[in-house]
Amino acid sequence: MKECHVCFALCDDDAVLCPVCGAELKNNVTDAENEAAAQEENIKENLINNPVLAASADSPVTAEIYKDILDENGIAYSVDEKGDFFHTGFGGGFFAIDVYVDEKNIDMAKELYRNLSESEFSLEDFEELNSDDTEKE
Repeated sequence: MKECHVCFALCDDDAVLCPVCGAELKNNVTDAENEAAAQEENIKENLINNPVLAASADSPVTAEIYKDILDENGIAYSVDEKGDFFHTGFGGGFFAIDVYVDEKNIDMAKELYRNLSESEFSLEDFEELNSDDTEKE
């Protein structure tokens, strides 16, 4: 016997609709099994099938912030952990961390990185935060 998820009436195992309320009956699959199937489908959707370079972050901090932003927007990513990230150029060197996303998400990922790059922080921003903390003490 199946139980209707709407009115909780007992229904025949082969019934498709509840004879009491008319609701479409679900299969006898537990909530845990439904959740596991949904998570598996989500993993399949978020696989990076066609990785493309979304950004080369100029510091580990920027890379971490960018990865958090990608997570918040449901975009799967991969970071190139191989090799040396230290690049030399005129006037010294810098670190670059390559972040890859699936080709289908590249436009959104690049826009998110552009917004992150355009965010400007100054020392004054941090001094204001520190002064707020000391005033509370």
